[in-house]
Amino acid sequence: MNLQHAMDIAPDSIIALDRAGNVAYWNQGSTEIFGFTSEEMLGNNLDAIIPEKLRQRHNEAYAVYVETGKSRYGPGHMLAVPAMNKAGERISVEFRLSILTDEEGKVEYVVSILRDVTERWNKEQETRRRLMELEKQLKEK
Repeated sequence: MNLQHAMDIAPDSIIALDRAGNVAYWNQGSTEIFGFTSEEMLGNNLDAIIPEKLRQRHNEAYAVYVETGKSRYGPGHMLAVPAMNKAGERISVEFRLSILTDEEGKVEYVVSILRDVTERWNKEQETRRRLMELEKQLKEK
């Protein structure tokens, strides 16, 4: 089995960032979710897929994560965040992080596996909206 090929064609997004936060790996799933090809993303940071108002917070958290190997989230914690696709549309993604270290134990790469959960998020928002509407109607009676 060719592991590289399996990662390349995985339906979920697999992204590896180097210590500087530049894309070192971008699979076909990433292209399908975000719309950017690996040629467009390799060597660049993730600003293209991070909403502008979240970029500074992302960059600061990334720098801490690379230096310490620790996040405020526990190991294996599923993170849910808004993202942007190439068309400029807001999408919702969930992901987990892993780190690859060098011989000295320093973080060399941060790897994330992301899944587009936009459809589910939209349904949950609609359910919340309906619930609030029903609660309001009950209070008015």
